[in-house]
Amino acid sequence: MARSGGGDGTSGAVSAHGMAVTPMFETARFRVRELHAHELPLLQALFERHPEFFFTVNGRAPEPDEARQEFDELPPPHLSYSRRWFGGVFDRDGALQGNAVVVSDLAVARTWHVVMYLLATPLHGTGAATEVYAALEAWVRAQGARWLRLGVVVGNTRAERFWERCGFVEVRRRDNMDTGGRINTLRVMVKPLADGTVDEYLQQAPRDRPGSPLP
Repeated sequence: MARSGGGDGTSGAVSAHGMAVTPMFETARFRVRELHAHELPLLQALFERHPEFFFTVNGRAPEPDEARQEFDELPPPHLSYSRRWFGGVFDRDGALQGNAVVVSDLAVARTWHVVMYLLATPLHGTGAATEVYAALEAWVRAQGARWLRLGVVVGNTRAERFWERCGFVEVRRRDNMDTGGRINTLRVMVKPLADGTVDEYLQQAPRDRPGSPLP
């Protein structure tokens, strides 16, 4: 099991509901910690105030229970993993400004998968996405990750360019993927960390090799 915890050395903080609020990681402007079920109305409100992601990817507004769906979704049963972190991105005033979900050891040991990475629309173009991602990458490196993996919808140009700038490379495409309202093509992208390489990753993850059969 990969370990969690704040990179700032803090521990023991709890919310009014008795839930741990120790940050996963922090930046100059943001604090990222795990969200709990009682906070889902905050996330739903964020989705509804800033629905651009859902229109771009699925051609629709977020559903009334979108936050609950995201919170409950786990990797498919045929893929092993060690843990999922369902993070909220909070500004220094304590307002929820985004959602970052990652899974450790997805199918391949020391491979972390970025499930969701969303920031409020007013933060676009401010450098916030790069700032938070850099801290996320440093955090997963500290947990022993050798690769980061994600899927980005073809046609979501802003996201495609962002992940390319962050150093991710496409390893294959997956057609006919239902992402929640629209059938899309996904670019599977990988970034080596530490001493990992893309070739080594593909040796261990045959499902991500170009042209390989999909489960």
